[in-house]
Amino acid sequence: MIRKILFAFFLFTSMSLLAQKLEFIGLGINSEMKNGENMRTGVAFSYENQLTKHNGFEIGLNQRFADRYIIGPVGDGTFQTSHIIENYLSLPILYKFYSNIVNLSTGINIDYFVAWNDITKFGVTEPNSYNINPKLYVGWVFKVGKTIPLSAKFNLEPEVHFNPIFKYGYSYFGASLKLKYRL
Repeated sequence: MIRKILFAFFLFTSMSLLAQKLEFIGLGINSEMKNGENMRTGVAFSYENQLTKHNGFEIGLNQRFADRYIIGPVGDGTFQTSHIIENYLSLPILYKFYSNIVNLSTGINIDYFVAWNDITKFGVTEPNSYNINPKLYVGWVFKVGKTIPLSAKFNLEPEVHFNPIFKYGYSYFGASLKLKYRL
């Protein structure tokens, strides 16, 4: 039993000595569109852990928006179209491959509906409630980016991404720009 514990201890110690183990936190802006609709910009936060020279993972928390048009009755028997902006919190959990040319990331993305806003102009009435079902959407993310060193502690990383939500038949396309700080 002692041999197994010592073996595991030396194995984990030697692995951590070989690993590059770089950690970054990031803050950025994320502009994207859902199925070719209007481009919307949100805030993006991220945590990256580069375990080896080429492998690591990234976890983020992003603000995401989607346009929706709904038709509702007005008091005089006619109908009005309202323009709704849906607000989501997006949580990407990604594997990241690092190289000198580009960085590639892929993994799952979880979107959770948090709020809505009516931006209809010149409407007769405004919707007083709006809800969607389900509130949770799961998709897949593909990202391509390039790390640009600014100093020993700061990097800039522009990225383009594609995020299909397979079950509901729509996709997000976009670009982001992150300022990353090395911990």
